[in-house]
Amino acid sequence: MNCIADIEEAIKAAGLNEGDVLRAAGVDARHLQKVRRGRRNFTATMGKRLQLAIAELKRIQKLNEREKDTDGRTPWQSRAAAHYRICIAFVAHAAGVTPRFILDADPGRRATADPQWLRAARLRRIALYIASQYLNIAQAEIARAASMSKANVCKALQDLEEVRDSDPEISRILAAVEGAFEG
Repeated sequence: MNCIADIEEAIKAAGLNEGDVLRAAGVDARHLQKVRRGRRNFTATMGKRLQLAIAELKRIQKLNEREKDTDGRTPWQSRAAAHYRICIAFVAHAAGVTPRFILDADPGRRATADPQWLRAARLRRIALYIASQYLNIAQAEIARAASMSKANVCKALQDLEEVRDSDPEISRILAAVEGAFEG
C-alpha cells in the first residue's frame, strides 16, 4: 500500500471503521488528516502499520462471527465452546465421572426429580463458574456454548457463588483450579 488512497480503499473493502483501524495501528487521526492535506508525508512505516491493523481487525471480526455462529454442539468452531468443554472435562475428572455424563444431562430438561440429572446439573454449574470466573469468558458466550439461556447461566453462577464455601466438593474443585492459577 503505497498511498493513503490504498489504505482508505482497504478499510472500505474490509467494512471497518477508520477510527478503529487508526487506534489499532497507533496512528493519530490528526496526523492522518495532515497527510491527507499534504502537510505530512505518507511513510512506508505508516502504511505497514495501517495494513497490519486492517489484517488484525479483519481476523478478529472473522473470529467473532464464527463465535456467534456456534451453538455449543461444535466446540471446535468456537473458542468459548472449546474452553467450556475443557472445564466440563476438568470438573468431570475431579468428580470421578465422564464428561459425557455431564453433557448428556440436557439443561433444558430440568429433571429435578432425577438424582443423576441433578448431579450433572451441579457439576455443570461448577464448569460454568470456572469458565466465567477463571477463563473470563462472557456469560453470553458461555450460554451459547452450553446451549442455555443467558438468564439461566447467570442464575447458575449466582447459585454456585452462594454455596461455594459451604459445599466441600465445590470448594475442593475450585481450590484445584485456583492452585493452577497461582504462581
